[in-house]
Amino acid sequence: MLNEKIVEFYEELQDEVSTYIKENSPVSTNTAFKSLFISYLTEAGETFVSDCTLVDFKKDGENMKLDGYAFNEYFRSLTLIVSKYQGKSKPEKVKKTEIDKLLKKVLKFYKTCGTDSFEALEESSDGYQAYEFIKKHKSVSYDVWDIERLYQSVLGGQAVERQLVVKLKKKYSTSLPLIKVKGENDIYDCYIGVISGNLLARIYESEGQELIQKNVRSFLQATGKVNKGIKVSLANEPQMFMAYNNGISTVADSIVVENDLNDGGVVNITEITGWQIVNGGQTTASIYNAYKSKLPLDQVNVQIKLSVIKQKDQAEDIIHNISKYANSQNKINMSDFNANDTYHVKMERLSRSTPIPVIKGKSTDYWFYERARGQYLVELNRQPTTAAKREFKNRCPKKRCISKTVAAKCVMAYQGYPYIVSKGLETNFIFFSDKVSNGEFSEPSEQSYIEMISRVILFNSCDEIIKNLKFGGFKAQQDYYTVALIGKYHSDLINPQEIWNDQTINVETKILIEELALFVWDHFQNPTVSGVNIGQWCKKEECWDLLQKRYEAKIQN
Repeated sequence: MLNEKIVEFYEELQDEVSTYIKENSPVSTNTAFKSLFISYLTEAGETFVSDCTLVDFKKDGENMKLDGYAFNEYFRSLTLIVSKYQGKSKPEKVKKTEIDKLLKKVLKFYKTCGTDSFEALEESSDGYQAYEFIKKHKSVSYDVWDIERLYQSVLGGQAVERQLVVKLKKKYSTSLPLIKVKGENDIYDCYIGVISGNLLARIYESEGQELIQKNVRSFLQATGKVNKGIKVSLANEPQMFMAYNNGISTVADSIVVENDLNDGGVVNITEITGWQIVNGGQTTASIYNAYKSKLPLDQVNVQIKLSVIKQKDQAEDIIHNISKYANSQNKINMSDFNANDTYHVKMERLSRSTPIPVIKGKSTDYWFYERARGQYLVELNRQPTTAAKREFKNRCPKKRCISKTVAAKCVMAYQGYPYIVSKGLETNFIFFSDKVSNGEFSEPSEQSYIEMISRVILFNSCDEIIKNLKFGGFKAQQDYYTVALIGKYHSDLINPQEIWNDQTINVETKILIEELALFVWDHFQNPTVSGVNIGQWCKKEECWDLLQKRYEAKIQN
């Protein structure tokens, strides 16, 4: 039986679904549910769906269904999403047979992508866009998330998840000989040694996303640009790689060895549970890319340190500190992405202390900056009575709850990075954090907070206008590129204080948005290469560069 807190969370999620439908009509209940559920997963750190594309494709007669897909170029992993929203008054169990049916439907769609069955679909349709994308990829991973697991991950303070188990002997036909560092303590055991480039690449190919997903620094390193020095070393001097490279730092929950310590303190590890790379993600990804490029890795070896954490309650702090103090090859600090980073803490405080202006009397209305997913629900559930909860919702309605990733999306689009925003919330947030750390955005203050909210209001207004224009596809990308044009060429129309005071944009800006949205749509219909996937083209800087050239030519005539 589910506990009371999970039931409350379920009810709040249902309310969110209803609100989402009202604010984004016309939209299906399933789309509203998926959008919210995915946003929770993303904020909870589930990187496998962070930049996914949601679709609504269903063919009951052919036993096919697809609700979304995501492909990670670095991990070469394709994740297909299928969902089931019951919408009952109380959460009910989904039987394994029902889960199996859903998996069969999405796998049927995947297998059909290997045929020409979808060629007859309208090219702008969800089904065709997904088919065109998926037919290029082969690997699929799947997992099951329900309301209980989501609650525990977001609000319960613990993740209910499958642990990564790397079975070296069984799966890779080898063991990993490492030296156990002398000295006993109750916190961790440390092992050092060498892992071959080939083995590391094979493990990363199979387990990659899970191998680094819990550590933001490693995730950034692995998904960032491949270091040129590492690439040259792998191609031209593979035998020198170990001399030039700092190696990788890893942690694990437990290991299995096939022998006791020998005189040299060496153990042969055959299985590792809970293995995570906490520093060296870029090294690992570079070796993997060399492996996929067919470069010989026979002479490539990598230094490895493995810390097996014995004090489970200290694991998160230990992992954070290893990452923090390790010698990094990437300029962005872990704190840049942490919900507890000073920037986000200050923005949160400003949102709680900066009321929305009113003409008369004292304002009690606020926006709610959510630096960690689930904060709004936590605060709502802290209210002692039903009346207090109602009053909280009146002061801070869910539509004025803004997560740090959505705020970053609105700000980055306005600043002229629509091609980055098009890559997804998670990727965009990484770039945003980089710019914050480099001082490219103002330090948190009441003025910078008001400017941020004004960008959010502008973005939401743009989204509503474009939705009503009903172009028929790529609405999100139209939002990004339209807002980017406003920020680049019409910033004189945007008065943050006026938008903050009115909580809306003026008529002149609304008319401009309609004109720019049409121009952006025409731009999308005329890419540099005929037949290109528009969604993918929007992720390239050349798409933004060409739009600027076209728009400048228009305003000069």
